[in-house]
Amino acid sequence: MCLAILILALFLLTLLAMSFLVPLPVNDSGLTRYRTVPWTTLLLIMVNTLIFVLWVAPDLYGRGPNDEFIVQTDFEDYITKVNVYGYSETTLRRGTGVGAFVTFSHMFMHADFWHLFGNMIYLWTFGRRVEDACGSWRFLGFYLLVGMLAGMGFVLLDPSSNEGAAVGASGAISGVMGAYLLLFPGARVSCLWGIGSLIRTPVAVVGVSLEKNQKIWKWTVSLPAWVLLILYVIQNAIPSIETIQSDVEVGGVAYLAHLSGFLAALTVFFFVRKDLLMRYLYGRAL
Repeated sequence: MCLAILILALFLLTLLAMSFLVPLPVNDSGLTRYRTVPWTTLLLIMVNTLIFVLWVAPDLYGRGPNDEFIVQTDFEDYITKVNVYGYSETTLRRGTGVGAFVTFSHMFMHADFWHLFGNMIYLWTFGRRVEDACGSWRFLGFYLLVGMLAGMGFVLLDPSSNEGAAVGASGAISGVMGAYLLLFPGARVSCLWGIGSLIRTPVAVVGVSLEKNQKIWKWTVSLPAWVLLILYVIQNAIPSIETIQSDVEVGGVAYLAHLSGFLAALTVFFFVRKDLLMRYLYGRAL
């Protein structure tokens, strides 16, 4: 029981730390036009989670001699899985591991719990409305395509791509975020953002005297989607430039895969519903 409380407290503190300086999107408050149940988004979240919990996590986490929760010190099995199923230039050029299948398998592996958690939060926030615009099956095709193109961009543009394998759904989810920006630039997204909440509080205090029933404190801040996503591009563009100039991957993160996926979002127009595409082309509300 104490261990569960400790883990929960650590999780909440880490979540607050993650979202204090940089806004963490948690919900799209916009209405969906076609009322599609986001089956593909839910399925992708479930599959990614199950693969991590049942297949990856046992090689990363375990119990110590006194039954305490520990991070494993021997990553041999984990590293083997990353090298076999991760996306790298070496795997593609030499045909090692599972060969070209890494184009898809890398999208369903994650480096650790926080890598998985962050990706699934972004997928849930932005995926549902894009899925509604495309339909479930077409959204799945779009997701897999942009994930594949993100991996290709990583191999072609990142000079360090032959030194290690990339894993994670970040490239595919970046494509979903780019599609969201293209289709719904005027939408607003609810975010956990510590600094934003603190700045808004004195403004709300003044507002209470002018308007009754206004909340002084809110845990989330509503931000325009275009501001949030342009900030995301900048956060990835700066280290990407450093990676290209130095031939060394900055921070161990495949930023160029993120940018490649974001640019691949242009392909969403091949997947959206026909009537929605017509509305978009004629400048009507989606």
